This record gives sequence, structure tokens and C-alpha cells, in this order.
Amino acid sequence: MAGECCFMDAQQYLIRVTAEGIREAVAVTAGDIPQEMPAALLHTDVTERLRIPFRPDALTGERLLCYLIDARSGDRGLPVNRIGTCFYLTGCPVCGDLLIGCCSEDPAQTAFFGFSEDEKNLLLRWLDEQFPPEDML
Repeated sequence: MAGECCFMDAQQYLIRVTAEGIREAVAVTAGDIPQEMPAALLHTDVTERLRIPFRPDALTGERLLCYLIDARSGDRGLPVNRIGTCFYLTGCPVCGDLLIGCCSEDPAQTAFFGFSEDEKNLLLRWLDEQFPPEDML
């Protein structure tokens, strides 16, 4: 496991979690992901970044796990994303698909990064442990 979340491999990955609970890796280029890319992947014009308040113990590094959602998802009537709602910890629903990546602890920094192959695999296993696919049916 790399010592820093989002270690600069040539190929990195975001993790998409659909409202139906399907998890998949989305290949992206290394480095700061342009804002247009997640917006296009979420089929929206504006995204909102939220912090995931917990993480796998084996994931090291200083960057935080965070996720992007369609900022207008509630207005658009998108279905509730149970995993995103659990991440939010307020009881308020998170709707539509989400993209998991990592970001700086500084909220003023808007950079969003993907994961290395090892980190992606670790996070997909962790999601399956925390939210078993059979429970999403």
C-alpha cells in the first residue's frame, strides 16, 4: 500500500457508487481531476463535495476520503443512495450516484484525486464489507 492516498500512478481510479448500490472503478488520469470530468460522470452541471467521516484502517496518507454528488439531485428527483446517506451521518438523504475520491483536509482546496490500483482494490473490498451487496437489494 502506498504511503500517501492517491499516490501518483499514471493510471488512477475513482469509485462510482450508484443509487442502486453498484460499485465500480472508473479509470482517470493521475493528478487533480478537472471539475468537468466528475460532473460529466454524474450527468450534471454542478457537483457538491462531501467528506466520508471514516476510512479503512489500511488506507494510509494525509488526504481525506470524500465523495462528489450531483448538487441538484434532490431537485431532479434522483433515487436515494443508501451508501451516500450513511456517509452523510445526518439522516438527510443523499440522492443519485456518487464518486469517491480523495481531497485535502483544507476545505478551501478544491482539488479532487483518484486512487492507485491497490487503493482502489482496498476501497472496493472495504465497501463490500461495510455495505454487503446482498443488503442493497
